[in-house]
Amino acid sequence: MRSYAFALLATLAAVAAVAGFAQADPGRAAGGEDKSFAKLRGITVFFIDVTTSENRPEDGDLRTEIRDAMELEMRRSNIVPKSVDGLPPEATTPLLSIEVRLDRGLGRYNADVILSVRDNATITRNKEAVLAQSYASAKRAMGTSEATLNREIKARGRELVQELLAGIKTLK
Repeated sequence: MRSYAFALLATLAAVAAVAGFAQADPGRAAGGEDKSFAKLRGITVFFIDVTTSENRPEDGDLRTEIRDAMELEMRRSNIVPKSVDGLPPEATTPLLSIEVRLDRGLGRYNADVILSVRDNATITRNKEAVLAQSYASAKRAMGTSEATLNREIKARGRELVQELLAGIKTLK
């Protein structure tokens, strides 16, 4: 009976050890860093651009509020935000952009919030130089009215920026 108890205990210990190895974060590389953030190593400044799929006057206020929230989160992380205003794409890298794709209709208040980072590397696509995208993430915002949708969009944008900054901090 003791040999069975000992065998059972040894088996449980072995299973627990294997389960402990299996619970390691699958998004981490063997070197201990997340590969999705590896291309962002050493970034201390970002140019910021916020766009919306519709150009209504109310959306201008939304873009400004999203940009302000992004700048606040970056300043808290000691990353310098800069504005894109009138600069060519080559001069505005790394470019952190948030695109808000609105889907509004009768009883529909949805939006996709997409954060992307483009860096100095250019690639040729259709015989045109295009900035390479080194990071992208998206979240969906839903509301029951225009005001709740705007609140949700700002919250999703802030979450995306916080995830990006947390990933950059793990590289340091």
